[in-house]
Amino acid sequence: MHANRLLLAAAAFFALGISSWASGAGEPSTAATRVPAAGFPLTVTDDGGSSVTLAAKPVRIASLTMFTDEVLLELVEPALLVAVTTFAADPGISNVTAKAEGIPHKLAMNVEVLVSLKPDLLFVANWTEADKVKQLRDAGIPVYLTSTGVTVADIKTKIARVGQLVGEPAKAAKLIDAMDARLAAVEKRLAKVPADKRLSVVDYTVWGAAQGKGSSWDEIVRRAGLVNGAGNIPADGWGQVPLSKEKLLEIDPDILILPGWTYDDPKGAEAFFAKTTGDPVLKALKAVRDGRAYRMPESLKTATSQYLADAVEWLARTAYPELFR
Repeated sequence: MHANRLLLAAAAFFALGISSWASGAGEPSTAATRVPAAGFPLTVTDDGGSSVTLAAKPVRIASLTMFTDEVLLELVEPALLVAVTTFAADPGISNVTAKAEGIPHKLAMNVEVLVSLKPDLLFVANWTEADKVKQLRDAGIPVYLTSTGVTVADIKTKIARVGQLVGEPAKAAKLIDAMDARLAAVEKRLAKVPADKRLSVVDYTVWGAAQGKGSSWDEIVRRAGLVNGAGNIPADGWGQVPLSKEKLLEIDPDILILPGWTYDDPKGAEAFFAKTTGDPVLKALKAVRDGRAYRMPESLKTATSQYLADAVEWLARTAYPELFR
């Protein structure tokens, strides 16, 4: 999973605990009353290695990951979604704020509330607490654990699986095709930039780290025609590359990407930008001297869905504006 989003999500979910915006919902439709759909009943293995069986096409779907929020809001009618994540309503981190507005419940992991909503399909992250997943499954809820794709190929595979689970494989294929088309258009423009002329970039977080090789950020950087300045430095267990000011000065990237959003602090990203670009030591950075430090929208920087294509285009346009005129 993209380490920034994992860290942000983990911190937020732990902070939120069992809180939510939800209350109970009406009785769900039963399999017996649903219109038969091709491909069901369906049994698949989720990303946690567990077997998940759906008796019929889901009509009460709940999502507790940003990835599935962003995909589901393209594949199914909003009326079929009983819940999305709390983050879906936050324009600082979500790409689907407007689309999620009408979804009745925005949730953190709350077993009691989720059981009361009676979803016939629930998506959660594969790092969700095992005891809570067990409680939900013991209550008869089909829970699909999804890991996060860090490459375009991974993301396309996961979009296709979501499409299969909700009975919309054709819509999933169309979404994948649109993503491919966006990426191909950017790649065509970037063909004009020789490999030895590509700019370097570092994303610098509020905790003094960057994303290294193998992260979704690294995939965005590569597809945007840039070189990840932290790509050759060993990462920690979270996929982070700790960067002292001295190390950042040693890398001296052409472009510096700073947070566009910070958890639980609406003005945190703006304050960090001012602090970093005004730092007497970091003013020596080429990116700061040249006015090439930017606040990238966090919803794009941490994207691990079809919106990764938007992230690639944003970064490529920012790095090479002359190619997009």
